[in-house]
Amino acid sequence: MHTDNPGLLAPSEATLVMFATDMDPETRKLVHVTYGAQGNGKRRIISIGTDAAHTDAVVAADEPWEDSPGLKGVTSPLMTIPVPGRDLVDGGSEHYLFWHDEGTKQLKYRTVRTVHGAPYTITPVTDDRAVSAHWEGLKDVVWPVTSMPVPGRQGVDGRNESYLFHYDTEGRLWYSTISIGHHTDRADHADHTDALVTEARPVADWWQASLKGIGQLMEIHPVPGRQNAGGASEFYVFHQDGRPGTARKLTYRRIAVGTDAEHADTLVTEDRPVADWWSTSLKGVA
Repeated sequence: MHTDNPGLLAPSEATLVMFATDMDPETRKLVHVTYGAQGNGKRRIISIGTDAAHTDAVVAADEPWEDSPGLKGVTSPLMTIPVPGRDLVDGGSEHYLFWHDEGTKQLKYRTVRTVHGAPYTITPVTDDRAVSAHWEGLKDVVWPVTSMPVPGRQGVDGRNESYLFHYDTEGRLWYSTISIGHHTDRADHADHTDALVTEARPVADWWQASLKGIGQLMEIHPVPGRQNAGGASEFYVFHQDGRPGTARKLTYRRIAVGTDAEHADTLVTEDRPVADWWSTSLKGVA
């Protein structure tokens, strides 16, 4: 997996994956953060408050992501998607973890389970599988970077919809809409059938209000306490701002997406340096 755009980092060079599990849904969200380059990847656990200030804190300090059973063998983690119907089950949550195998040059995924309490263990639920063989909704996707739950489309007709953001080999950013069925009782999770809802579209054409001028997209994460609030859901958008002649720096902005059928997007806050605004929980993450 490579890109012909020399300004774009390959997944083996840098990654940022954030996935939430519930610590105390009423006051704060627990978030697992993996970051870094291959061979030097780390994992930490942070919390983000549901209060107006969205106070952040470190819950567990950095450790090599290889030390976690659920991340062992992962060379380049790319993104996660929550497993529908498998959150808040027996004190844990399940996610699909997508990663690029630097050895075989394949896009793979596994299902992992996170425990909500200390020591916040991540364990594998399924072995690694080829995305091309199991995900109709990701057909022809080269480099997925993050997903976003479609506001107002969670649990509708037994399915969850997600926007999937991905790059092509020329470094152009696209998005698709996919859906995943809810889990029932099958041990092999085969009932989580996925489907392509909307074919790939250029982000530059369809997200002009909120993602205009975006650098290399790294992660999109729901803002705690701001989901389905006032007819919209808000999200943090993390990206590498590397304008010509400047050093790369991790930046974030806040956006909102409507919960109605139009799903209109708006920019809530302009870009800000992560080093200045997340100095407590994301210090050292680049």
